[in-house]
Amino acid sequence: MTPRVDRGADGEWDRPLNSQHNPPQQVLDEIMYALDTTSIIAITDRRGVLTHVNDRFCETSRYSREELLGQTHAIVNSGYHPKEFFKEMWRVIGRGEVWKNEICNRTKDGDEYWVDTMIIPLLDERGKPARYVSIRSEETQRHIAEEQVRTLAYFDSVTGLANRESILGTIQATIAPGAAGSFSAFVTVSADELSVVNDAFGFETGDRLLVEAARRLQRVETHGARLGRIGSNTFGIILPNLGSDCRAAEAACLDLIERVLAELCGPVELGSGVVVDVSASVGYVLWTTPDLAAHVTAPGCPANEFIVTDDPHEVVKCSEIARKRARREGGQRRVQHFQQRMLNEAQDRVRLISELHRGIEKGELHLFSQPIVNRERSIIGEESLIRWFSSVLGTVAPDDFIPLAEQTGVIVEIGDWVLEEACRVLAEWSRDPARSDLTLSVNLSERQLRADGFGERVREIIERYGVRPGRLTFELTESVLHTDIDRTVGLLGMLRTEGVKSSLDDFGTGYSSLSYLQQLPVQQIKIDRSFVSSIVEDPQAAAIALAIVRLGRTFNLQVVAEGVETEDQFEKLRDLGVDAFQGFLFGHPRPISELLVGA
Repeated sequence: MTPRVDRGADGEWDRPLNSQHNPPQQVLDEIMYALDTTSIIAITDRRGVLTHVNDRFCETSRYSREELLGQTHAIVNSGYHPKEFFKEMWRVIGRGEVWKNEICNRTKDGDEYWVDTMIIPLLDERGKPARYVSIRSEETQRHIAEEQVRTLAYFDSVTGLANRESILGTIQATIAPGAAGSFSAFVTVSADELSVVNDAFGFETGDRLLVEAARRLQRVETHGARLGRIGSNTFGIILPNLGSDCRAAEAACLDLIERVLAELCGPVELGSGVVVDVSASVGYVLWTTPDLAAHVTAPGCPANEFIVTDDPHEVVKCSEIARKRARREGGQRRVQHFQQRMLNEAQDRVRLISELHRGIEKGELHLFSQPIVNRERSIIGEESLIRWFSSVLGTVAPDDFIPLAEQTGVIVEIGDWVLEEACRVLAEWSRDPARSDLTLSVNLSERQLRADGFGERVREIIERYGVRPGRLTFELTESVLHTDIDRTVGLLGMLRTEGVKSSLDDFGTGYSSLSYLQQLPVQQIKIDRSFVSSIVEDPQAAAIALAIVRLGRTFNLQVVAEGVETEDQFEKLRDLGVDAFQGFLFGHPRPISELLVGA
């Protein structure tokens, strides 16, 4: 049987009449002492008026006891919680039940603090609450830590904008069942100079570029839009609920993009005298959800110009595919609208690169070569060319897989294999008097040239195969020379001391080829086939070829014309003074194994 508790005449609670099963007063005093020193204690009457507060209540709230007694808890109310929060609290304790929750209060000085609160009703003889005891523990530091965790989880630490996870959550809310509207748009924008700034001036300066880009983008105000940082140099903008008309939705999106480009592009001062002219690449996608797709109207808007999805990751992925396409294609206004074919092409690229990796492992790459002849049509060398015969995809043209290999870095592995094969072939030729003096050219990619230890690998391979000086030639296009020209000059100079010659391919197509000739230790230049193809009937093409020949004489360089297909072209080039020739007129590419000893 539960001991009965009586209320004394002074309103205080007496000890139970039957106290033999209850703890002694000393134990109760110790419990009350522990609570009083570790917790924030307050007692109110049934109306909520404070009748008792302990020292910790005063210390935490920064009010004196005199200022608190006779007041309600409204004196420390921060305004953080809605009225319904406290109405629910009073409903619970009014029924005589214990209420537990966290409350945000405010000190006399105006600082917010959080308390984990338990309110215990003390009932009178009728079972109605007569007083309330609140026991609280301060949780401000925990709340600060939790808020910091939430900030790290959903906000970018550099710009203060929503991060990728937060943006994905917003897209999810937009495409949730019952969301208003039909078409929405997602725009991705990259500040394309970030990697250059990081490399040249450090990440701190790069962060200043990001902060300034974020500030400018925030000036582009559009109702309902949300901005975030979704990648290292990429921002995302959500334009939700643009209506059911596809063209009107796209027009609203393009209007935003115009204002984004106007704000973001242009000179940005980053401190310490650093000024960067910012350019941007933009991709955007229109989407609707499966449950709303039947209600959209898309006159003149083919189905491949918007996507139907309820996956926020798909939305971001498609917009990013369009942005990367815009950046690759270049131009002043780098904007791309996502279309389904872009996704198909991206998936084909992934499949192609996967098959290329397997093809390398399975030995599906083969070395071909095309002859280079002198003015008497005698073969003086060969240019090595790579061919891929895939067991899955069939014959894959070099124009289809070489650019992809460049972009993904696989070209370094391919280039190492080609170099190894070329040196093996030269070693075979050295044992055949008819071929011992032939040269073999190998195309060198930018990725290879930049790879750590490339020069040392070349030295090791030519030493291992005993390649004689002057037999191996590296062909470089002008694009290889656009970055770190000093390093390139040093590397080619070192290779020259090892007996490796260098050739500048596609000469005349780049605006800065002439300036490179003054710096690069090359021994050969190749007239681009675009001039050769029209050299007979086009006086301008002939004049350019003649200028290249004279330039070669000035710098003591061998001049080679590539893409020669007719006798008339050969005769014209020979009359202009070209030293060597390459093209279908003298031979098509064929397996280099056909030229080996005993083949």
